Amino acid sequence: MYNEDFFYKDSSLLGVISPRGYGKTLLLTCIAYHELMSAREQGYADFKIYHNGFLNPKWWGKQFGGEPEEYLVEYGLEDIIETVEITGESTMQNGIVLMDEIASMQDNRYGAMGYGGVLFSHWVIMIRKIGLSILWAGQNEEVDRRLKMQCDIVGYPTVQRKMKGKEVGVTWVYQNGTYTIAGYKRRFFYPKLNKFWDAYDTRKIIKSTTLSKRDVNQMSQEKTEDALALEIYKHLEHKKEKKLTLFEVKQITKIEWGYQKLENFLRLLGKPTPKQRGTFTFAKMFPE
Repeated sequence: MYNEDFFYKDSSLLGVISPRGYGKTLLLTCIAYHELMSAREQGYADFKIYHNGFLNPKWWGKQFGGEPEEYLVEYGLEDIIETVEITGESTMQNGIVLMDEIASMQDNRYGAMGYGGVLFSHWVIMIRKIGLSILWAGQNEEVDRRLKMQCDIVGYPTVQRKMKGKEVGVTWVYQNGTYTIAGYKRRFFYPKLNKFWDAYDTRKIIKSTTLSKRDVNQMSQEKTEDALALEIYKHLEHKKEKKLTLFEVKQITKIEWGYQKLENFLRLLGKPTPKQRGTFTFAKMFPE
């Protein structure tokens, strides 16, 4: 539905699929940031980012000013049910809809016999018609088949472990011939993503997602690693010498890991300093 008052003249549905730890949330946040910036530069002051609870309003307020609630709008399962089953209308329009951890929206208390997936798919179809583009992220095995079939483009991120949290490469695959031949691929590189570390908090999403004990342990490990890297980055950001000892890292981060486990992880972030046992230089975390 064309409307000159909407930033998106042709709404799109994009998905991002990869295992945990590949930077899906980081990518969604980065794209939303640049979409909001572009919309404002083109005069669409009422453009909004709709998200399922993972964005950090304080960070966004520092970047764009004003009241974050005016352009960051949180939605949940109740909004989907009201739109599809009660009013038939959505209060959302003119913006980008982010769905992180797609399973948290599909695997809900209405999910018996596939009802949750059908409800969700109907909602997606409805809101595409009112100036909204949708960007979701999930793991391949948790993505509902109907949702994937509706996608215009699906992205598959890759990341080097040592660059985790700082850059992501994505292969975008066109699905249905809407924009070009189905199966056509384009590759993009998204650098310097560490600026978005404080822009989101996935813990809010995790609480509403059905996870196995193994999943919880894995995500807990990844969160600890991300937090550890962030603390090191913040501590060294304005220091001329980018060096720390194992003892200093433990003091700064309050990490309860043993020295061997900590040393193994720090080798991914930095380099051991020759002739200085237990000391690491983290220059590669700060590319010129």
